[in-house]
Amino acid sequence: MRTFPRWPSVRNHGLAAGTLFAAMLSLWTSGCVSAGTAAGAAGEGAYGRREERVQIGSFASVPAVAVSRRFVYAAGTDGVAIYDRAFNRWLPPLSTGAGPDAALFAQPIGFLVGDPLEDALWIGVPGAVLTYRPDTEQLQRTMVVGTPDFLVFDRSGNGDAYVRSAGQYTRISRVGITSPVMSLPPSSALLIPPTLTDLYRQFPTLRNQPQLFLRTQAPQRALRPATLLAGAASPERASEVWLGTDSEGLFRFDPTFLQATPLPYGLMSPGVGALALAADGVWAASLGVTGMSPGVSSVMAFGAPGSLRGGLSFVSNNLQQFRWLDGTIAVPLAGVRTYVMATRGARAWIGTERGVVRMKLDGANETLAWSALDGLPDPRVLSIAARDDGAWVGTMRGLRFVPDSGDGPGKRPVMAVSGARALDNMAVYALQMVGDTLWAGTESGLLAIAQPMQEATLLRPESSDPALRRPVRALAWSDTVLLAVTDDAVLQIAPRSARPVSRLEALRVSQVGQAIRAGLDERAVWIAGPEGVLLQTRSGGAVRWLRRGIELDGPALDIVASREWFWIGTPRGLLRLRRTSDGLVP
Repeated sequence: MRTFPRWPSVRNHGLAAGTLFAAMLSLWTSGCVSAGTAAGAAGEGAYGRREERVQIGSFASVPAVAVSRRFVYAAGTDGVAIYDRAFNRWLPPLSTGAGPDAALFAQPIGFLVGDPLEDALWIGVPGAVLTYRPDTEQLQRTMVVGTPDFLVFDRSGNGDAYVRSAGQYTRISRVGITSPVMSLPPSSALLIPPTLTDLYRQFPTLRNQPQLFLRTQAPQRALRPATLLAGAASPERASEVWLGTDSEGLFRFDPTFLQATPLPYGLMSPGVGALALAADGVWAASLGVTGMSPGVSSVMAFGAPGSLRGGLSFVSNNLQQFRWLDGTIAVPLAGVRTYVMATRGARAWIGTERGVVRMKLDGANETLAWSALDGLPDPRVLSIAARDDGAWVGTMRGLRFVPDSGDGPGKRPVMAVSGARALDNMAVYALQMVGDTLWAGTESGLLAIAQPMQEATLLRPESSDPALRRPVRALAWSDTVLLAVTDDAVLQIAPRSARPVSRLEALRVSQVGQAIRAGLDERAVWIAGPEGVLLQTRSGGAVRWLRRGIELDGPALDIVASREWFWIGTPRGLLRLRRTSDGLVP
Protein backbone atom coordinates (compact mmCIF):
# COMPACT_ATOMS: atom_id res chain seq x y z
CA MET A 1 0.00 0.00 0.00
CA ARG A 2 1.34 3.41 -0.94
CA THR A 3 2.13 5.66 2.01
CA PHE A 4 1.65 9.39 2.12
CA PRO A 5 3.52 12.12 3.95
CA ARG A 6 2.00 14.41 6.54
CA TRP A 7 -1.13 15.66 4.75
CA PRO A 8 -1.61 19.40 4.33
CA SER A 9 -5.15 20.23 5.46
CA VAL A 10 -6.79 22.38 8.06
CA ARG A 11 -8.56 21.32 11.22
CA ASN A 12 -10.93 23.90 12.72
CA HIS A 13 -12.28 23.49 16.25
CA GLY A 14 -15.64 25.15 16.89
CA LEU A 15 -15.66 26.88 13.52
CA ALA A 16 -18.15 29.70 14.05
CA ALA A 17 -18.59 30.53 10.37
CA GLY A 18 -18.56 26.85 9.49
CA THR A 19 -22.11 26.21 10.61
CA LEU A 20 -23.09 25.73 6.99
CA PHE A 21 -23.21 21.94 6.85
CA ALA A 22 -25.17 21.22 9.98
CA ALA A 23 -28.38 21.60 7.98
CA MET A 24 -27.32 18.82 5.63
CA LEU A 25 -27.85 16.17 8.30
CA SER A 26 -31.47 15.54 7.50
CA LEU A 27 -31.25 16.36 3.80
CA TRP A 28 -29.53 13.07 3.07
CA THR A 29 -30.39 9.62 4.35
CA SER A 30 -27.75 7.35 5.83
CA GLY A 31 -25.28 5.79 3.44
CA CYS A 32 -24.32 7.07 -0.01
CA VAL A 33 -26.64 9.06 -2.21
CA SER A 34 -26.16 11.34 -5.16
CA ALA A 35 -26.09 15.02 -4.25
CA GLY A 36 -28.42 15.72 -7.16
CA THR A 37 -30.90 13.09 -5.95
CA ALA A 38 -30.73 14.44 -2.44
CA ALA A 39 -31.31 17.96 -3.68
CA GLY A 40 -34.50 16.87 -5.39
CA ALA A 41 -35.65 15.19 -2.18
CA ALA A 42 -35.05 18.46 -0.34
CA GLY A 43 -37.55 20.33 -2.45
CA GLU A 44 -35.27 21.77 -5.12
CA GLY A 45 -37.60 20.77 -7.95
CA ALA A 46 -37.05 18.45 -10.88
CA TYR A 47 -33.56 19.59 -11.83
CA GLY A 48 -31.44 16.71 -13.03
CA ARG A 49 -27.99 18.30 -12.57
CA ARG A 50 -26.52 20.37 -9.77
CA GLU A 51 -25.45 23.19 -12.09
CA GLU A 52 -29.10 23.78 -13.06
CA ARG A 53 -29.95 24.99 -9.56
CA VAL A 54 -27.05 26.69 -7.78
CA GLN A 55 -27.16 28.59 -4.49
CA ILE A 56 -24.27 31.06 -4.14
CA GLY A 57 -23.38 32.58 -0.80
CA SER A 58 -20.61 34.83 0.42
CA PHE A 59 -17.02 33.63 0.22
CA ALA A 60 -15.18 36.80 1.19
CA SER A 61 -14.55 35.27 4.61
CA VAL A 62 -13.03 31.79 4.30
CA PRO A 63 -12.58 30.24 7.76
CA ALA A 64 -11.60 26.78 6.51
CA VAL A 65 -9.61 25.44 3.53
CA ALA A 66 -8.86 21.85 2.54
CA VAL A 67 -7.10 20.22 -0.41
CA SER A 68 -7.50 16.76 -1.90
CA ARG A 69 -5.57 15.31 -4.83
CA ARG A 70 -7.36 17.49 -7.38
CA PHE A 71 -9.78 19.86 -5.63
CA VAL A 72 -9.57 22.80 -3.25
CA TYR A 73 -12.43 23.32 -0.78
CA ALA A 74 -13.13 26.76 0.72
CA ALA A 75 -15.81 27.24 3.37
CA GLY A 76 -17.99 30.33 3.15
CA THR A 77 -21.11 31.69 4.82
CA ASP A 78 -23.59 29.11 3.54
CA GLY A 79 -21.58 26.47 1.78
CA VAL A 80 -18.26 25.21 0.51
CA ALA A 81 -16.81 26.40 -2.82
CA ILE A 82 -15.03 23.72 -4.86
CA TYR A 83 -12.14 24.66 -7.16
CA ASP A 84 -10.77 22.20 -9.70
CA ARG A 85 -7.09 23.08 -9.71
CA ALA A 86 -6.35 20.67 -12.55
CA PHE A 87 -8.62 22.56 -14.97
CA ASN A 88 -8.66 25.95 -13.19
CA ARG A 89 -12.44 26.10 -12.92
CA TRP A 90 -15.09 26.29 -10.22
CA LEU A 91 -17.60 23.53 -9.61
CA PRO A 92 -21.10 24.18 -8.22
CA PRO A 93 -20.70 24.75 -4.48
CA LEU A 94 -22.07 22.63 -1.70
CA SER A 95 -24.83 24.64 -0.04
CA THR A 96 -27.52 23.97 2.51
CA GLY A 97 -30.44 25.42 0.53
CA ALA A 98 -33.91 25.79 2.02
CA GLY A 99 -35.93 23.69 4.39
CA PRO A 100 -36.72 23.22 8.08
CA ASP A 101 -33.08 22.46 8.88
CA ALA A 102 -32.15 26.14 9.00
CA ALA A 103 -32.33 25.96 12.82
CA LEU A 104 -29.25 23.72 12.76
CA PHE A 105 -27.06 26.50 11.37
CA ALA A 106 -26.24 27.62 14.91
CA GLN A 107 -24.32 24.36 15.50
CA PRO A 108 -20.62 24.50 14.59
CA ILE A 109 -18.78 21.87 12.54
CA GLY A 110 -15.70 20.18 13.90
CA PHE A 111 -13.38 19.86 10.91
CA LEU A 112 -12.96 20.22 7.14
CA VAL A 113 -10.27 17.85 5.83
CA GLY A 114 -9.15 16.85 2.33
CA ASP A 115 -8.61 13.16 1.65
CA PRO A 116 -5.03 11.98 0.95
CA LEU A 117 -6.06 8.90 -1.08
CA GLU A 118 -8.91 10.11 -3.26
CA ASP A 119 -10.69 13.30 -4.30
CA ALA A 120 -12.97 13.57 -1.30
CA LEU A 121 -13.80 15.99 1.49
CA TRP A 122 -14.45 14.93 5.10
CA ILE A 123 -16.69 17.15 7.21
CA GLY A 124 -17.49 16.74 10.90
CA VAL A 125 -21.02 17.87 11.81
CA PRO A 126 -23.15 17.24 14.91
CA GLY A 127 -24.02 13.54 14.96
CA ALA A 128 -22.27 12.54 11.73
CA VAL A 129 -19.23 12.58 9.49
CA LEU A 130 -19.95 13.57 5.88
CA THR A 131 -17.75 12.43 3.00
CA TYR A 132 -18.29 14.22 -0.32
CA ARG A 133 -16.79 13.10 -3.64
CA PRO A 134 -17.05 15.84 -6.30
CA ASP A 135 -16.32 13.52 -9.24
CA THR A 136 -19.46 11.46 -8.62
CA GLU A 137 -21.41 14.11 -6.64
CA GLN A 138 -21.81 11.51 -3.92
CA LEU A 139 -22.37 12.40 -0.29
CA GLN A 140 -21.87 9.73 2.34
CA ARG A 141 -23.12 10.18 5.87
CA THR A 142 -21.76 8.14 8.74
CA MET A 143 -23.52 8.44 12.10
CA VAL A 144 -21.47 9.08 15.22
CA VAL A 145 -22.25 10.16 18.77
CA GLY A 146 -21.71 13.82 19.58
CA THR A 147 -19.89 16.38 17.43
CA PRO A 148 -16.69 15.04 15.82
CA ASP A 149 -13.80 17.42 16.31
CA PHE A 150 -10.68 15.59 15.12
CA LEU A 151 -9.80 13.32 12.18
CA VAL A 152 -6.65 11.45 11.13
CA PHE A 153 -6.06 8.86 8.43
CA ASP A 154 -4.55 5.39 8.72
CA ARG A 155 -1.25 5.31 6.85
CA SER A 156 -1.52 1.56 6.32
CA GLY A 157 -4.39 -0.61 5.17
CA ASN A 158 -7.14 1.12 3.17
CA GLY A 159 -6.55 4.60 4.50
CA ASP A 160 -9.52 4.51 6.87
CA ALA A 161 -10.23 7.53 9.05
CA TYR A 162 -10.06 7.73 12.84
CA VAL A 163 -12.54 10.25 14.19
CA ARG A 164 -12.75 11.62 17.72
CA SER A 165 -16.27 12.38 18.93
CA ALA A 166 -17.61 12.72 22.49
CA GLY A 167 -14.16 11.80 23.82
CA GLN A 168 -14.05 8.47 21.98
CA TYR A 169 -12.44 7.31 18.75
CA THR A 170 -14.26 5.59 15.91
CA ARG A 171 -12.72 3.98 12.84
CA ILE A 172 -14.65 4.83 9.64
CA SER A 173 -14.00 2.89 6.45
CA ARG A 174 -14.19 4.27 2.93
CA VAL A 175 -17.71 2.90 2.57
CA GLY A 176 -18.93 4.28 5.90
CA ILE A 177 -18.60 1.20 8.12
CA THR A 178 -17.80 2.17 11.72
CA SER A 179 -16.06 0.30 14.49
CA PRO A 180 -15.09 1.65 17.93
CA VAL A 181 -11.41 1.67 18.91
CA MET A 182 -9.92 1.99 22.36
CA SER A 183 -6.92 4.08 21.28
CA LEU A 184 -5.17 5.41 18.21
CA PRO A 185 -2.26 3.63 16.49
CA PRO A 186 1.18 5.19 16.98
CA SER A 187 1.72 8.51 15.21
CA SER A 188 4.12 6.87 12.74
CA ALA A 189 1.16 4.90 11.36
CA LEU A 190 -1.06 7.96 10.94
CA LEU A 191 -1.47 10.80 8.48
CA ILE A 192 -2.20 13.80 10.69
CA PRO A 193 -3.76 16.86 9.01
CA PRO A 194 -1.64 19.87 10.04
CA THR A 195 -3.15 23.12 11.27
CA LEU A 196 -2.49 26.67 10.13
CA THR A 197 0.11 26.84 12.88
CA ASP A 198 2.06 24.10 11.11
CA LEU A 199 2.07 26.18 7.91
CA TYR A 200 3.29 29.18 9.91
CA ARG A 201 6.29 27.14 11.08
CA GLN A 202 7.02 25.97 7.55
CA PHE A 203 6.53 29.40 5.96
CA PRO A 204 7.28 32.13 8.56
CA THR A 205 6.34 34.90 6.12
CA LEU A 206 2.70 33.86 6.44
CA ARG A 207 2.69 34.87 10.08
CA ASN A 208 4.91 37.92 9.92
CA GLN A 209 3.74 39.95 6.93
CA PRO A 210 0.73 38.42 5.13
CA GLN A 211 -0.56 41.84 4.08
CA LEU A 212 2.46 42.31 1.79
CA PHE A 213 1.33 39.62 -0.65
CA LEU A 214 -2.40 39.38 0.11
CA ARG A 215 -3.17 43.04 -0.45
CA THR A 216 -5.85 43.71 -3.07
CA GLN A 217 -5.95 47.45 -2.50
CA ALA A 218 -7.53 49.59 -5.23
CA PRO A 219 -7.53 53.37 -5.67
CA GLN A 220 -10.04 55.26 -3.51
CA ARG A 221 -10.66 52.13 -1.41
CA ALA A 222 -10.01 51.93 2.31
CA LEU A 223 -6.88 49.99 3.25
CA ARG A 224 -7.85 46.71 4.93
CA PRO A 225 -5.25 44.54 6.67
CA ALA A 226 -5.28 40.93 5.50
CA THR A 227 -5.95 38.40 8.25
CA LEU A 228 -5.41 34.71 7.61
CA LEU A 229 -8.06 32.33 8.92
CA ALA A 230 -7.07 29.01 7.34
CA GLY A 231 -4.56 27.40 5.04
CA ALA A 232 -3.71 24.17 3.26
CA ALA A 233 -0.86 23.01 1.02
CA SER A 234 -1.12 21.07 -2.22
CA PRO A 235 0.18 17.53 -1.66
CA GLU A 236 2.35 17.28 -4.79
CA ARG A 237 3.47 20.93 -5.17
CA ALA A 238 5.79 22.36 -2.56
CA SER A 239 5.31 25.86 -3.96
CA GLU A 240 1.51 25.95 -3.79
CA VAL A 241 -0.38 26.96 -0.64
CA TRP A 242 -4.08 27.86 -0.41
CA LEU A 243 -5.08 30.55 2.07
CA GLY A 244 -8.44 31.68 3.44
CA THR A 245 -8.78 35.27 4.69
CA ASP A 246 -11.29 37.19 6.77
CA SER A 247 -12.54 39.51 3.99
CA GLU A 248 -10.55 38.97 0.77
CA GLY A 249 -11.62 35.40 -0.06
CA LEU A 250 -9.34 32.59 -1.25
CA PHE A 251 -5.73 33.01 -2.38
CA ARG A 252 -3.26 30.73 -4.15
CA PHE A 253 0.16 31.49 -2.69
CA ASP A 254 3.63 30.63 -3.97
CA PRO A 255 5.91 30.72 -0.88
CA THR A 256 9.07 30.50 -3.01
CA PHE A 257 8.50 33.77 -4.86
CA LEU A 258 6.05 35.31 -2.33
CA GLN A 259 3.37 35.73 -4.98
CA ALA A 260 -0.33 35.46 -4.23
CA THR A 261 -3.17 35.15 -6.75
CA PRO A 262 -6.67 36.10 -5.55
CA LEU A 263 -9.43 33.67 -6.53
CA PRO A 264 -12.67 35.42 -5.59
CA TYR A 265 -15.78 33.28 -5.64
CA GLY A 266 -19.42 34.08 -4.96
CA LEU A 267 -20.56 37.25 -3.21
CA MET A 268 -18.47 39.74 -1.26
CA SER A 269 -20.98 39.83 1.61
CA PRO A 270 -23.93 37.73 2.78
CA GLY A 271 -27.31 38.60 1.32
CA VAL A 272 -28.50 40.28 -1.90
CA GLY A 273 -30.58 43.44 -1.74
CA ALA A 274 -30.90 44.16 -5.48
CA LEU A 275 -29.97 42.70 -8.88
CA ALA A 276 -29.27 43.99 -12.38
CA LEU A 277 -28.47 42.03 -15.52
CA ALA A 278 -25.10 42.36 -17.24
CA ALA A 279 -24.20 41.27 -20.77
CA ASP A 280 -22.67 38.01 -19.54
CA GLY A 281 -23.98 37.65 -16.02
CA VAL A 282 -25.56 39.59 -13.18
CA TRP A 283 -24.61 42.33 -10.72
CA ALA A 284 -25.69 41.77 -7.11
CA ALA A 285 -25.80 44.63 -4.58
CA SER A 286 -25.07 43.81 -0.95
CA LEU A 287 -28.03 43.61 1.39
CA GLY A 288 -26.21 45.23 4.28
CA VAL A 289 -27.17 44.99 7.92
CA THR A 290 -30.55 43.84 9.16
CA GLY A 291 -33.25 46.33 8.30
CA MET A 292 -36.85 46.78 7.28
CA SER A 293 -37.98 47.08 3.69
CA PRO A 294 -39.92 50.33 3.27
CA GLY A 295 -43.43 49.84 2.02
CA VAL A 296 -43.49 46.20 3.14
CA SER A 297 -45.46 44.96 6.12
CA SER A 298 -43.52 45.46 9.34
CA VAL A 299 -43.90 41.80 10.25
CA MET A 300 -41.38 40.93 7.52
CA ALA A 301 -37.84 41.79 8.58
CA PHE A 302 -35.24 41.36 5.87
CA GLY A 303 -31.59 41.13 6.80
CA ALA A 304 -28.33 39.27 6.66
CA PRO A 305 -25.26 38.85 8.86
CA GLY A 306 -22.95 41.82 9.02
CA SER A 307 -19.91 41.94 6.76
CA LEU A 308 -16.60 43.71 6.57
CA ARG A 309 -17.40 44.65 2.98
CA GLY A 310 -20.27 46.05 0.96
CA GLY A 311 -20.85 46.99 -2.65
CA LEU A 312 -21.40 45.10 -5.90
CA SER A 313 -20.57 41.52 -6.81
CA PHE A 314 -20.44 40.38 -10.44
CA VAL A 315 -21.33 36.74 -11.15
CA SER A 316 -20.91 35.42 -14.70
CA ASN A 317 -23.48 33.15 -16.31
CA ASN A 318 -21.10 30.20 -16.25
CA LEU A 319 -20.18 30.84 -12.58
CA GLN A 320 -16.48 31.13 -13.42
CA GLN A 321 -15.80 34.89 -13.26
CA PHE A 322 -16.41 37.02 -10.17
CA ARG A 323 -15.67 40.67 -9.39
CA TRP A 324 -16.10 42.59 -6.15
CA LEU A 325 -16.48 46.39 -6.19
CA ASP A 326 -16.42 48.09 -2.79
CA GLY A 327 -17.54 51.52 -1.84
CA THR A 328 -14.87 54.19 -1.57
CA ILE A 329 -13.43 55.99 1.43
CA ALA A 330 -15.83 58.87 0.78
CA VAL A 331 -18.81 56.58 -0.01
CA PRO A 332 -18.55 53.48 2.19
CA LEU A 333 -21.13 50.78 1.44
CA ALA A 334 -20.34 48.20 4.12
CA GLY A 335 -23.50 47.57 6.13
CA VAL A 336 -25.65 49.81 3.91
CA ARG A 337 -29.09 48.40 3.08
CA THR A 338 -29.76 48.27 -0.67
CA TYR A 339 -33.29 48.31 -2.12
CA VAL A 340 -32.98 48.66 -5.89
CA MET A 341 -30.38 48.83 -8.67
CA ALA A 342 -30.39 49.78 -12.36
CA THR A 343 -27.52 49.74 -14.86
CA ARG A 344 -26.98 51.94 -17.88
CA GLY A 345 -23.87 51.36 -19.94
CA ALA A 346 -20.88 51.17 -17.62
CA ARG A 347 -22.71 52.76 -14.68
CA ALA A 348 -24.77 51.27 -11.88
CA TRP A 349 -27.36 53.31 -9.98
CA ILE A 350 -27.97 51.87 -6.52
CA GLY A 351 -30.86 52.87 -4.26
CA THR A 352 -30.02 52.53 -0.57
CA GLU A 353 -31.32 53.55 2.83
CA ARG A 354 -28.90 56.52 2.71
CA GLY A 355 -29.62 57.85 -0.75
CA VAL A 356 -28.65 56.95 -4.30
CA VAL A 357 -25.15 55.84 -5.33
CA ARG A 358 -23.67 55.89 -8.84
CA MET A 359 -20.81 53.46 -9.32
CA LYS A 360 -18.71 52.99 -12.44
CA LEU A 361 -18.36 49.37 -13.56
CA ASP A 362 -15.37 49.82 -15.87
CA GLY A 363 -12.68 49.59 -13.21
CA ALA A 364 -12.35 53.35 -12.67
CA ASN A 365 -13.44 52.91 -9.03
CA GLU A 366 -15.41 56.16 -9.18
CA THR A 367 -18.38 56.26 -6.80
CA LEU A 368 -20.69 59.21 -6.12
CA ALA A 369 -23.60 59.51 -3.69
CA TRP A 370 -26.61 61.81 -3.33
CA SER A 371 -28.51 62.03 -0.06
CA ALA A 372 -31.15 64.24 1.55
CA LEU A 373 -28.46 66.89 1.99
CA ASP A 374 -28.13 67.03 -1.81
CA GLY A 375 -31.82 67.53 -2.41
CA LEU A 376 -33.46 64.11 -2.22
CA PRO A 377 -36.84 64.36 -0.45
CA ASP A 378 -36.04 61.22 1.57
CA PRO A 379 -32.84 59.15 1.93
CA ARG A 380 -34.69 55.85 1.37
CA VAL A 381 -34.54 55.20 -2.37
CA LEU A 382 -37.08 52.59 -3.49
CA SER A 383 -37.03 52.85 -7.30
CA ILE A 384 -34.75 53.99 -10.12
CA ALA A 385 -35.20 54.58 -13.85
CA ALA A 386 -31.77 55.12 -15.42
CA ARG A 387 -31.13 57.29 -18.49
CA ASP A 388 -28.02 58.29 -20.41
CA ASP A 389 -27.93 61.68 -18.70
CA GLY A 390 -28.90 60.60 -15.21
CA ALA A 391 -31.59 58.71 -13.32
CA TRP A 392 -35.10 59.24 -12.02
CA VAL A 393 -35.12 58.36 -8.34
CA GLY A 394 -38.24 57.42 -6.38
CA THR A 395 -38.08 57.76 -2.59
CA MET A 396 -40.43 57.29 0.33
CA ARG A 397 -41.47 60.96 -0.03
CA GLY A 398 -41.29 61.92 -3.65
CA LEU A 399 -39.55 61.81 -7.01
CA ARG A 400 -36.41 63.59 -8.20
CA PHE A 401 -34.01 63.55 -11.16
CA VAL A 402 -30.30 63.02 -10.45
CA PRO A 403 -28.13 64.33 -13.34
CA ASP A 404 -25.09 62.27 -14.28
CA SER A 405 -21.84 64.19 -14.11
CA GLY A 406 -20.38 61.94 -16.80
CA ASP A 407 -16.62 61.58 -16.68
CA GLY A 408 -16.12 65.00 -15.18
CA PRO A 409 -15.19 65.56 -11.55
CA GLY A 410 -17.76 66.01 -8.81
CA LYS A 411 -21.51 65.62 -8.95
CA ARG A 412 -24.36 67.79 -10.13
CA PRO A 413 -27.21 68.79 -7.79
CA VAL A 414 -30.52 66.95 -7.64
CA MET A 415 -33.21 68.47 -9.86
CA ALA A 416 -36.76 69.07 -8.61
CA VAL A 417 -38.60 68.95 -11.96
CA SER A 418 -41.99 70.62 -12.00
CA GLY A 419 -43.64 67.61 -13.61
CA ALA A 420 -42.75 65.52 -10.58
CA ARG A 421 -43.64 67.99 -7.85
CA ALA A 422 -47.12 66.52 -7.47
CA LEU A 423 -45.54 63.34 -6.09
CA ASP A 424 -43.93 65.13 -3.13
CA ASN A 425 -44.62 63.41 0.21
CA MET A 426 -45.77 60.29 -1.66
CA ALA A 427 -43.98 56.94 -1.67
CA VAL A 428 -42.78 56.00 -5.17
CA TYR A 429 -42.33 52.23 -5.17
CA ALA A 430 -41.58 51.63 -8.86
CA LEU A 431 -40.49 53.56 -11.98
CA GLN A 432 -40.52 52.58 -15.63
CA MET A 433 -39.60 54.64 -18.71
CA VAL A 434 -41.68 53.88 -21.82
CA GLY A 435 -40.53 56.11 -24.65
CA ASP A 436 -40.78 59.70 -23.39
CA THR A 437 -43.25 58.81 -20.64
CA LEU A 438 -42.27 58.01 -17.06
CA TRP A 439 -44.64 55.60 -15.33
CA ALA A 440 -44.67 55.65 -11.53
CA GLY A 441 -46.08 53.07 -9.15
CA THR A 442 -47.00 55.10 -6.07
CA GLU A 443 -48.95 54.94 -2.84
CA SER A 444 -51.83 56.57 -4.72
CA GLY A 445 -51.80 54.18 -7.65
CA LEU A 446 -50.38 54.15 -11.17
CA LEU A 447 -49.43 57.56 -12.62
CA ALA A 448 -47.77 58.71 -15.82
CA ILE A 449 -45.68 61.80 -16.55
CA ALA A 450 -45.36 62.58 -20.26
CA GLN A 451 -42.07 64.33 -21.05
CA PRO A 452 -41.20 64.59 -17.33
CA MET A 453 -38.23 66.90 -17.87
CA GLN A 454 -40.59 69.62 -19.08
CA GLU A 455 -43.72 71.31 -17.75
CA ALA A 456 -46.09 68.37 -17.38
CA THR A 457 -48.99 67.08 -15.33
CA LEU A 458 -49.70 63.68 -13.86
CA LEU A 459 -52.01 61.40 -15.83
CA ARG A 460 -53.83 58.22 -14.95
CA PRO A 461 -54.47 55.38 -17.40
CA GLU A 462 -57.96 55.35 -18.83
CA SER A 463 -59.54 52.48 -16.94
CA SER A 464 -62.31 51.92 -14.44
CA ASP A 465 -60.36 49.19 -12.64
CA PRO A 466 -60.10 50.32 -8.99
CA ALA A 467 -56.81 48.46 -8.56
CA LEU A 468 -55.02 51.22 -10.48
CA ARG A 469 -55.83 53.65 -7.67
CA ARG A 470 -54.44 51.43 -4.95
CA PRO A 471 -50.70 51.25 -4.11
CA VAL A 472 -48.70 49.92 -7.07
CA ARG A 473 -45.67 48.03 -5.76
CA ALA A 474 -43.89 46.95 -8.96
CA LEU A 475 -43.72 47.80 -12.67
CA ALA A 476 -42.20 46.03 -15.67
CA TRP A 477 -42.10 46.61 -19.43
CA SER A 478 -41.60 44.32 -22.40
CA ASP A 479 -42.48 44.81 -26.09
CA THR A 480 -45.89 46.56 -25.88
CA VAL A 481 -47.02 45.55 -22.39
CA LEU A 482 -46.67 47.45 -19.11
CA LEU A 483 -47.12 45.25 -16.06
CA ALA A 484 -48.42 46.84 -12.84
CA VAL A 485 -48.60 44.87 -9.58
CA THR A 486 -50.71 45.92 -6.59
CA ASP A 487 -51.30 44.10 -3.31
CA ASP A 488 -54.07 41.97 -4.84
CA ALA A 489 -53.86 42.22 -8.64
CA VAL A 490 -51.54 41.98 -11.63
CA LEU A 491 -52.61 44.25 -14.49
CA GLN A 492 -51.53 44.41 -18.12
CA ILE A 493 -51.59 47.82 -19.79
CA ALA A 494 -50.90 48.64 -23.44
CA PRO A 495 -49.83 52.33 -23.38
CA ARG A 496 -49.36 52.49 -27.15
CA SER A 497 -52.69 51.00 -28.16
CA ALA A 498 -56.36 51.26 -27.31
CA ARG A 499 -56.54 47.82 -25.71
CA PRO A 500 -58.29 47.87 -22.32
CA VAL A 501 -56.51 47.12 -19.07
CA SER A 502 -56.68 43.40 -18.27
CA ARG A 503 -55.89 41.29 -15.23
CA LEU A 504 -53.78 38.15 -14.94
CA GLU A 505 -56.26 36.29 -12.77
CA ALA A 506 -54.09 33.20 -12.39
CA LEU A 507 -51.42 35.17 -10.52
CA ARG A 508 -52.49 35.55 -6.89
CA VAL A 509 -50.18 38.18 -5.42
CA SER A 510 -51.08 37.14 -1.87
CA GLN A 511 -49.04 33.96 -2.42
CA VAL A 512 -45.83 35.99 -2.43
CA GLY A 513 -46.95 38.45 0.24
CA GLN A 514 -46.43 42.04 -0.77
CA ALA A 515 -44.81 42.33 -4.21
CA ILE A 516 -41.27 43.71 -4.26
CA ARG A 517 -40.25 43.22 -7.88
CA ALA A 518 -41.85 42.14 -11.16
CA GLY A 519 -40.68 41.39 -14.67
CA LEU A 520 -41.70 39.92 -18.00
CA ASP A 521 -40.27 38.96 -21.35
CA GLU A 522 -41.66 37.30 -24.46
CA ARG A 523 -42.08 33.96 -22.64
CA ALA A 524 -43.07 34.58 -19.03
CA VAL A 525 -44.16 36.93 -16.24
CA TRP A 526 -42.66 36.81 -12.74
CA ILE A 527 -43.35 38.45 -9.37
CA ALA A 528 -41.11 38.33 -6.28
CA GLY A 529 -42.10 38.98 -2.68
CA PRO A 530 -41.48 38.02 0.95
CA GLU A 531 -43.13 34.61 0.58
CA GLY A 532 -41.58 33.52 -2.70
CA VAL A 533 -41.80 33.92 -6.48
CA LEU A 534 -44.73 33.48 -8.89
CA LEU A 535 -44.08 32.58 -12.54
CA GLN A 536 -46.55 32.34 -15.43
CA THR A 537 -46.11 31.59 -19.11
CA ARG A 538 -47.50 34.23 -21.47
CA SER A 539 -48.67 31.65 -23.99
CA GLY A 540 -50.24 28.75 -22.11
CA GLY A 541 -50.87 30.39 -18.74
CA ALA A 542 -49.09 27.72 -16.68
CA VAL A 543 -48.11 28.93 -13.21
CA ARG A 544 -45.23 27.97 -10.91
CA TRP A 545 -44.89 29.03 -7.28
CA LEU A 546 -41.45 28.98 -5.64
CA ARG A 547 -42.20 29.09 -1.94
CA ARG A 548 -40.15 30.56 0.85
CA GLY A 549 -38.67 27.86 3.08
CA ILE A 550 -39.20 25.12 0.47
CA GLU A 551 -37.84 26.07 -2.95
CA LEU A 552 -36.28 29.31 -1.64
CA ASP A 553 -34.16 29.81 1.46
CA GLY A 554 -35.77 33.13 2.38
CA PRO A 555 -37.72 36.13 1.06
CA ALA A 556 -37.21 36.95 -2.61
CA LEU A 557 -35.85 40.52 -2.51
CA ASP A 558 -35.22 40.80 -6.25
CA ILE A 559 -35.40 38.74 -9.42
CA VAL A 560 -34.03 39.20 -12.95
CA ALA A 561 -34.05 36.87 -15.92
CA SER A 562 -31.88 36.25 -18.95
CA ARG A 563 -32.69 33.93 -21.82
CA GLU A 564 -31.37 30.89 -19.98
CA TRP A 565 -31.44 31.71 -16.24
CA PHE A 566 -33.49 33.16 -13.42
CA TRP A 567 -31.44 35.00 -10.78
CA ILE A 568 -33.12 35.46 -7.38
CA GLY A 569 -31.64 37.52 -4.56
CA THR A 570 -32.42 36.56 -0.95
CA PRO A 571 -31.07 37.49 2.49
CA ARG A 572 -28.91 34.37 2.28
CA GLY A 573 -27.39 34.93 -1.15
CA LEU A 574 -27.99 34.45 -4.87
CA LEU A 575 -29.95 31.62 -6.48
CA ARG A 576 -29.50 30.71 -10.16
CA LEU A 577 -32.23 28.58 -11.77
CA ARG A 578 -32.26 27.18 -15.28
CA ARG A 579 -35.28 28.23 -17.34
CA THR A 580 -37.24 25.71 -19.37
CA SER A 581 -38.36 26.21 -22.97
CA ASP A 582 -41.63 27.83 -21.84
CA GLY A 583 -39.76 30.40 -19.76
CA LEU A 584 -40.54 28.91 -16.34
CA VAL A 585 -38.65 26.42 -14.17
CA PRO A 586 -39.10 22.64 -13.86
